Amino acid sequence: MPKGRARKWSTHKKRKELKTPLGREKNAPTAEVWETMTVYMGFTVTDDEEKEHTFRPNDIVRVLPNRRKVGDPIDDLDYWLCQVVDIRAKSDTNVWALVQWFYSPQEAAEEVPGFDASHCGAYERLRSNHTDCISSAVFDGKVIVKEYNDTSLMQEEILEGEFFCRYTIDCKNKSISPPPRTTCSCLQPYNPSDPTPGALMHFCPQPDCRRFYHSRCVAPTGAPSAAERDRSFLFRDPDTGIPLAFDTLSSASAPAERPKKRRRANQAPSAAAGLAALLDALPPVLVRAAAQPIVRGGAFHAGGVVGNAAAITAARRLVFDALRDGRKVPDGWADAEMPDGWEALVDVRLGELPSSVKSARVRRTSLGVVSNGKGKGRNVEEVLALECPECGGPI
Repeated sequence: MPKGRARKWSTHKKRKELKTPLGREKNAPTAEVWETMTVYMGFTVTDDEEKEHTFRPNDIVRVLPNRRKVGDPIDDLDYWLCQVVDIRAKSDTNVWALVQWFYSPQEAAEEVPGFDASHCGAYERLRSNHTDCISSAVFDGKVIVKEYNDTSLMQEEILEGEFFCRYTIDCKNKSISPPPRTTCSCLQPYNPSDPTPGALMHFCPQPDCRRFYHSRCVAPTGAPSAAERDRSFLFRDPDTGIPLAFDTLSSASAPAERPKKRRRANQAPSAAAGLAALLDALPPVLVRAAAQPIVRGGAFHAGGVVGNAAAITAARRLVFDALRDGRKVPDGWADAEMPDGWEALVDVRLGELPSSVKSARVRRTSLGVVSNGKGKGRNVEEVLALECPECGGPI
């Protein structure tokens, strides 16, 4: 057996592992350096006007975008938004923050295939799991980003020009959660910033539906009067859509007929007449509020992002409870039960409507209030009588 070739041995120096910075900024600390830095509960930045701004963990802040300097005129929508996770420093003047970014819809669309940014609002941002380490020098101020659950009728108000978030983006798995909700029959999500009349969304309160539909996707009802439409809203539980259990409910708005014979002392009036009397005894401004449609969208400016659902639902609860229990609403109901600013949200002036639903306007004379909001005025006003495209109920 021939002698084999002598084996050659060689030694390789272990390649020096590169230390990866925690952020994209120049001089951002590495993970190893970060662990050695001093932990702080906050830091303070003084602006050009000598005002001090203090930032702490969990604050949501706006920071200067790349290639922008302190003092440059910057539009609110051009700032980058992030939430502070941790604050550490090498020295009193060398402070860094670990932050979790919010993505704009356009940035999210670049990360997640199939995500359509055009269905998002101008001030909408997506919370991400993307973290960076950034210098305190780029911090510009604190902001509020409100959480928006577009399935909740009691969502707190979000005014025009306020940042909000309803989605989370997973940058690693390229996914959005929850998936954009498509409650309308057209399968298009809700865009809060679309000012067109057809993009306005109406809520169907029927128990088997309880969804929002675009104005462009609904149609005028066959023939309901304003009174019939109002009864559909007022005589149903606003949280379940289940109607009051009265066999004669359909005639509740009609005045009770004068009895042909004198009623005996122990003879109770009809349920319908009792409901009508109770409804007439309630504050007119409350009844009018409860009879308004639940809407949201850019065409309804007073409603901001979320619309008037919280105000109308609160009014319907008060009316429904009073009718069900046979009582008046409690004193101080407006301050105790209604959300702030509700008066502006119950006057649904929609202006121009899609041509498909213009014929849905009907005139109401029984639920108006005088211009100063007092008394039982009989103003004549136009209301919408629209039909749900799925269940056929009034919305």
